[in-house]
Amino acid sequence: MNVVLNEKQQQVRWITINRPERKNALNRDTVYALKEALTEGGSDDDTRVLVLTGAGGAFSSGADLGAAPARPESPGEDLAEDGFNALIRTIWNMPKPVIAAVDGAAVGFGCSLALASDIRLASAAARFSLIFVKRGLTIDGGASYFLPRLAGMRGMEMALSGDLLDATEATNMGLVNRVLTGDNFREQVSAYADRLAKNAPLALAAIKTSLHNALGPGLGETLTAEMAAQRKLMHSEDVKEGILAFREKREPVYTGR
Repeated sequence: MNVVLNEKQQQVRWITINRPERKNALNRDTVYALKEALTEGGSDDDTRVLVLTGAGGAFSSGADLGAAPARPESPGEDLAEDGFNALIRTIWNMPKPVIAAVDGAAVGFGCSLALASDIRLASAAARFSLIFVKRGLTIDGGASYFLPRLAGMRGMEMALSGDLLDATEATNMGLVNRVLTGDNFREQVSAYADRLAKNAPLALAAIKTSLHNALGPGLGETLTAEMAAQRKLMHSEDVKEGILAFREKREPVYTGR
């Protein structure tokens, strides 16, 4: 089974994380396949807009902790720069709009992935959580860059609590552009993306670049700082406990060590 589906529909390319049995959790193969699909779409002259989504009623539950060892420094550090951070940079640097079509849960790095996209369209079933703190980790995937720019300092509560926000709450915070209701979410996203794709591609690229430049420098530095903090935490007893508790389906007991 392909862990990432890459389907072109006229001038819109749909990139679908395809691990529904794991709620589209991102393991090594998925991260690199996703980056490859996004890069391919970004370099294809006939692709005007990219839609990033997930299969089976979830966007992405984030990094696949179920596949990681209890102390995850090895896979986490291997994937950090060339995998997870490169994925965020690919979306940011791409001269084409990337729409995150969020149906179901966008959790942890899955939420960061949605925040890094240019536009977020949510179904009524969409849920968002920066759950990192509940695993003893800090936020990453550029979330500390995107969150305050989208939600202001109201985003602090989301990051510190790790709580799940529904589509309405996420919209009220500024994280979601539109909530699309009804049973035809994909069709509505497709119609939206098709409208966007009819605009002049050079203008789309220039607008995206201009708005990024207006935000000032910082994403690269933020990704580096996030990962440095994350690597430090990965050696803590709290992270080991957070992942064991996740696997054992119980509340973690943190000691601050």
